[in-house]
Amino acid sequence: MTRTFAGRRDGRREVAALISEIQQLTSARRRLQARGGASMELEANERAIDELRWLLAEAARRSAPQPANAA
Repeated sequence: MTRTFAGRRDGRREVAALISEIQQLTSARRRLQARGGASMELEANERAIDELRWLLAEAARRSAPQPANAA
């Protein structure tokens, strides 16, 4: 599930893709909760969302503009 992209443009694309994945998994989690989904399935979904959030934070930091005086 890990992703790596080289440039900032790709980083923005990665951020957008991660947000989309998080939204899809969140919708799936809501459906699981509504139908009383199996706790193991719900836990796996929540772990996947958590992992994607960490990847999103990392990708956002990488794609953020760097200050001119940064080393």
